[in-house]
Amino acid sequence: MRIGFDGTPLQYTRSGVGIYVEQLLRCLPLARPEWEYLLYTNKPFTSNGIPGIRPFAGYFPRSRWVWMQFKLPQIIPQSDVDLCHFMNNSAPTRCAAPYAITIHDASLFLFSQYHPWSRLAALRLLLPQAARRAQAVITVSQASRQELIKILRLSPEKVHVIHSAASQDFQPLRDQEQRDRLQQKYHLPPKFVLYVGAIEPRKNLLRLIAAFGRTQADHPDCHLVLVGPDGWMMNGALTKETIAANLAGKVHYLGFVPQADLPGIYSLATLFAFPSLHEGFGLPLLEAMACGTPVLTSNCSAMPEVSGAAAHLVDPNSVESMADGLNGLLNSAAQREWYIEQGFARARQFSWEQTARETAAVYEQVLAAKP
Repeated sequence: MRIGFDGTPLQYTRSGVGIYVEQLLRCLPLARPEWEYLLYTNKPFTSNGIPGIRPFAGYFPRSRWVWMQFKLPQIIPQSDVDLCHFMNNSAPTRCAAPYAITIHDASLFLFSQYHPWSRLAALRLLLPQAARRAQAVITVSQASRQELIKILRLSPEKVHVIHSAASQDFQPLRDQEQRDRLQQKYHLPPKFVLYVGAIEPRKNLLRLIAAFGRTQADHPDCHLVLVGPDGWMMNGALTKETIAANLAGKVHYLGFVPQADLPGIYSLATLFAFPSLHEGFGLPLLEAMACGTPVLTSNCSAMPEVSGAAAHLVDPNSVESMADGLNGLLNSAAQREWYIEQGFARARQFSWEQTARETAAVYEQVLAAKP
């Protein structure tokens, strides 16, 4: 069998979707070594150390959208694939091969105010068509599956839930010399609450800062550290909220951090806060758990599903609920230790190898149904 993949997410800074694509492509050749795997990209691209993946020529670097809608439909027949997998919420309107599409969440439709207009214009019209034409739709949680079936009017039989996972790189950093080196490199305080993810409105960081401000009376030595690439529409809002909450010098924005340093930063954190308003999965939850960091997260969308009983859940729309949760965890070392142990067990229930096996089974199901 020969499978073609849209590899364009690999060309950018690795975030949730880029990590999903990279880990899936690393593990699929291990799950089905007899298959062939081709990578389509709009720019010349090597397999970047991913064994078993062969780039296929046919580029249009000036526009990813033009490449996908006009160039890629010409390339796919030339590559003689049995099936394509588009892994980032979009697909060409014409595709000569059967295809699966991964749609990570329904936030484009449920929370359109949290997306830039360019993304809405490009995807809201085309995504429903791509999903209905696909032979299979893959999503990353039961919460997303229910939303997508309802919003896109999809047949439930074609929508498959396949969970993501934390990579094996995420484990506690125990070596004190390495911990000290990392602490110095990023000027990390001895005690801090950590957030990891894109810096954008959907992640609810303004309420997190306000809630963190309410912990200072009892925990004046605690800081807040934000890690992640700049998203959009924040425009100094974090700084304004920091000043309003009287937290000057207490909120640290590290920007994008290389993947190699993230496990250590998780390990150094006192606790991890992820109060997002909506997630298809919420990969940082499992990353933090795998590193032995107690987790606080939202009680909505996919976050309870992913975290199970291994996280303290709060109402992300309530600063008071978040503040109570943060204070409760900061006040109780015993409670933090309980969540750490629960988190280790929860993270072990997910693996990219399992994700790859389940994805390969969807491919086989699609081809078995082919006339």
